[in-house]
Amino acid sequence: MNLLRKFKETSLSVAPIVLIVLFLHLTIAPLSWSAMLVFAFGGVLIIIGLSLFLLGTDISIIPFGQAVGSSLVNKRNTKLMVGSGIIVGIVITVAEPQVQILARQVTLFNESISHFSLIFAISIGVGLFVAGALLRILLHFSYRWTVIIGYAIIAIIAFFADSFYIPIAFDAGGATTGPMTVPFIIALGIGISNVRRDEKSEENSFGLVGIASIGPIVAILLMAFLSDGNNEIVGSQTNNSAAFALGPLFLSSTIEVLQAMAPLAVLFILFHFTLLHLKRRQIIRSIEGIIYTAVGLIIFLVGVNGALMPIGSALGASLGTFSPSFILIPIGFIFGAVIVLAEPAVWVLTEQVREVSRGTISQRIVLVFFSLGVSLAVALAMMRIVYSIPLTYILLPGYAIALALSFFSPPLFTAIAFDSGGVASGPLSSSFLLAFALGISQAMGGNPFLDGFGIVALVAMTPLITIQILGIFFKQKTKKSVGYNQPKEKS
Repeated sequence: MNLLRKFKETSLSVAPIVLIVLFLHLTIAPLSWSAMLVFAFGGVLIIIGLSLFLLGTDISIIPFGQAVGSSLVNKRNTKLMVGSGIIVGIVITVAEPQVQILARQVTLFNESISHFSLIFAISIGVGLFVAGALLRILLHFSYRWTVIIGYAIIAIIAFFADSFYIPIAFDAGGATTGPMTVPFIIALGIGISNVRRDEKSEENSFGLVGIASIGPIVAILLMAFLSDGNNEIVGSQTNNSAAFALGPLFLSSTIEVLQAMAPLAVLFILFHFTLLHLKRRQIIRSIEGIIYTAVGLIIFLVGVNGALMPIGSALGASLGTFSPSFILIPIGFIFGAVIVLAEPAVWVLTEQVREVSRGTISQRIVLVFFSLGVSLAVALAMMRIVYSIPLTYILLPGYAIALALSFFSPPLFTAIAFDSGGVASGPLSSSFLLAFALGISQAMGGNPFLDGFGIVALVAMTPLITIQILGIFFKQKTKKSVGYNQPKEKS
């Protein structure tokens, strides 16, 4: 059964996180056993929820996105495609649970930043840049130059913006592409490329998520110019409590998921009557998949909010007082390697990479390079906290390397890489890792806004480099393979 296969995959992914936390608890970062029991129970919920979520996306979200993309291309109406891109981007992002988590973390520390303003700015940014990504495909404009122009705009705005907002802006770019947004946007791109079937169809299958991630960064940086300049930290997120309020957590998670799924349901009805005209069996199958997705996401969020965030905060606070502090760097490296494997959208993307490449790019090798990139990101984030390194000192050379690699890596891998940045920075990064970093920063007496925030941004950046390096290796391997298979010329 497909559900059993998903359950096995997610169990193997989440188990290492539990084991690492247990090892730290028994060695250098002791926590209460009641907190560890809560964490173990949360881990079980994450496995169950993630399995149901992945099954639901396979059944409904991905086929729906592909069908919408194909129908939009067949209509050959540029205004319709651009308008649909804006609506889809805004509607999904407003309800994205991951965006809600980030907004809560920000407003917890600074009440002068409006929760509504953050979400509104992020959603507008995503909507406009999703539309721009679709327009790029229609105009056959280079993906490489699209992202180069996008990040050049970010660099110019960031130069004049308040440095206080830079970590939040780049974290927003990563947090936007969550478990609901990624499957739909990726499927939308695949649906468009399936209809066009030109020499760039594989390249156009990916890249929408990467371009969509630029929008929130631009929007938050522009929002900085409208702020009142009150950047005083007023709150704290460190929570060492082991209490697991199951009822309230299920209620709040259910509300979040209904907010996420309701706009998708409205879009489903709208596109069904205007573009798709699905058969009765397809409608029933889609509803079944949406139910699996919703139930899975509710259970997943209960595990994340009830176990991962509190334990991440408590673990960070405990490790923040440990000496020598540089031990946080290898710990971060190990955390990054295993946490990315539990991100829901990572499995969706790698599976779709395998399908689009017809098996020539294996899911396993992409996961290895994903893990390597996120490991480096979390290690760099720990280094920032320990040695108080400004975020821009890492982001500027990092993105410069990523954009330079786009001239050497195959276009398909460049598109996959910029998608992978948004995909890697999923719910676990926005909850556990961010709480972990903020807890460490507070315990070490640092500035959480300048030190803690920014870890999601680094997680979103490093896969851009590692996946493109994989593309260069793949390109060289293909050249050698073709060379060996070519017949020798007769003298």
